[in-house]
Amino acid sequence: MLTPPAALWVKGSGTAVGTTLAALALLLTCAPAPAAAQAPASFTRGPTPWPELPAPPRARVQWVSDDMRVNGVPMRIQRFDSQASREEVVAFYVAHWKLPQQPEQPGRTVAAVTPRGPDVIVGRAHGPFYSVVKVRAAGSGSEGTMSTSQLLGTEPVLDAAGVPSPQGAQVVNVVEAIDNGKRNKQVLFVSRDSADSVAGYYLRTLRSAGWTLLQEQQAPAVQDSGRAIVRMFSRKDQQLDIAVGTDAANGVTVINANLVNF
Repeated sequence: MLTPPAALWVKGSGTAVGTTLAALALLLTCAPAPAAAQAPASFTRGPTPWPELPAPPRARVQWVSDDMRVNGVPMRIQRFDSQASREEVVAFYVAHWKLPQQPEQPGRTVAAVTPRGPDVIVGRAHGPFYSVVKVRAAGSGSEGTMSTSQLLGTEPVLDAAGVPSPQGAQVVNVVEAIDNGKRNKQVLFVSRDSADSVAGYYLRTLRSAGWTLLQEQQAPAVQDSGRAIVRMFSRKDQQLDIAVGTDAANGVTVINANLVNF
């Protein structure tokens, strides 16, 4: 299952909601899946070539996903750990994305540098794409993410179709990804109903729809979050993982639903 850093895709939510989602995501695991007969249609492999992002200096880089869609927008995400400092990484991308100038204009760049708490975000537009490097200090070096989105020609949309939710629940974020022939659709909802009520809704509704309960986990309350309930269901060539927790600070129940089609 794809589990990118929560901060990448919980847009506009409060800190407590982001913390609750991160705690739920840590509990979600997937049972072994059968091999897919045919890979689904790609989100990112189109006729327009995606820009290549160079790795930061002295870094280890791995893919989070090279074929995903966040709130309707095609995206690719990598994460990295670097022996270079945060400032070195920022300077590397500012230099890489510098604007060719005739005559030279020292200090001018096409990269936008934005401090945000412990992070520094470096962004750069190229044609229909926008690349973002988000980096923070980590030990004697740094860590962060590198992402590119196709902003032009696509319209953001919160499409939670196919993922069940209690009546009145609000969609906050939708992440779709294709990994080894599996299509994942992960939706973050918030609800004013209690966590027990929401968990009970899913247990009743999914069982009546032919889903089988595979596994159940519970985690104790932490910080501003109540206990978390995670249940994993299967039906034919699908798996649905439901994680339910409480965001006490905002008075809502947070639901993280991940649907996998094999």
